[in-house]
Amino acid sequence: MLKKNSAVPRQIMIIGGGIAGMEAARVAARRGHKVELYEQKDHLGGNLVAAGVPDFKRECHALIHWYGSELHELNVPIHLHSWIDEEAIRQSDADIVLIATGSTPVKQAISGFNKIFSAESVLTGAKNPGKSVIVAGGGLVGCETALWLRNQGKQVMLIEKENEILPVSHTLSYSSTETLKHLLPEKGITVKTNTIISHASAAGVVMQSGEQIIVQSADSVVTAIGYQSNNSLYENLKSERSDIYLLGDARQINNVIQAVRDAYDLASQI
Repeated sequence: MLKKNSAVPRQIMIIGGGIAGMEAARVAARRGHKVELYEQKDHLGGNLVAAGVPDFKRECHALIHWYGSELHELNVPIHLHSWIDEEAIRQSDADIVLIATGSTPVKQAISGFNKIFSAESVLTGAKNPGKSVIVAGGGLVGCETALWLRNQGKQVMLIEKENEILPVSHTLSYSSTETLKHLLPEKGITVKTNTIISHASAAGVVMQSGEQIIVQSADSVVTAIGYQSNNSLYENLKSERSDIYLLGDARQINNVIQAVRDAYDLASQI
């Protein structure tokens, strides 16, 4: 049960307006702290913005909207377009600093090919993948992006370096993975496991699939091969002050539920 009031109200600076940052702000404000939230982009939501683009994931945008309403009701100042660096933190009068700077997609280079886009950039409309797309990465993001592209009439091939897509884990339920596994081929998406991209030639993207070489013509390669934590701000400051904490994807890459839980657990103890 969340305690409504903290024994000692603090000035809390939260950097990052993704799910973890917003949940931490909500909980801390409800406990009576004076909270300010800083986000470098022009909107809240972090990686959940791209995740909510497919029509079958619109609940993600509903969650972002709910958090925005909650923070407005709690009178939490939200500073968009705000790039916070080490010096800004040093000069702040915050008693506690929470770093929720999230994560960024892992990049992939392909020799001889330059139309390589992250799933996030394609989902948000920042990049146009063309009509024929290879999606590299058979995790949840890759599979959902492949399905979304196919629903737009694109020709899609999904490749995964391991021997299966969507392995059951603590972040994915069995029912969700099985539904997606069956839906992809039903929609006409070619799925290739044990497959990696080698390079590109005049004929197309060259891939090693088991013992077989595949050459596939494609307008682009959309990558969904994982995320890396944005934790440099925390790492550079943790030796200077004891009142700085890391949370959400910036601490450990995980799913939305775990990001909320991580933020709640931390903020409820402040």
